[in-house]
Amino acid sequence: MRNGFLRLSGLRDEFVRALNNAVNLGMARDIRFETPLMWLNKAETWALADYWQQLPLVRAETLTCYNGIKGDGCGECAACHLRARGLADYQANAAAVMAAMKQKSGLN
Repeated sequence: MRNGFLRLSGLRDEFVRALNNAVNLGMARDIRFETPLMWLNKAETWALADYWQQLPLVRAETLTCYNGIKGDGCGECAACHLRARGLADYQANAAAVMAAMKQKSGLN
């Protein structure tokens, strides 16, 4: 399960492709939805933030918590646990995770 939330239909590739097709038909123009984070696990998402030298910003200013608390969140909900586990995995294996993220995303 990538990022732990594939049970949500809006986060599956087949849904995004179908939505993209529907929007293109309805708008009669070529619009493409890009979902690069869909293919990264949480540790690789942290690596991406670090690659762009934005790890402190992403850690402090983004929202994952189901209870609406920015940064490290409440620490109790499933989203906070998943986020914390991804960060810990990245910090414990930074070089390997960074290499995997670069390979998946095509970054050098």
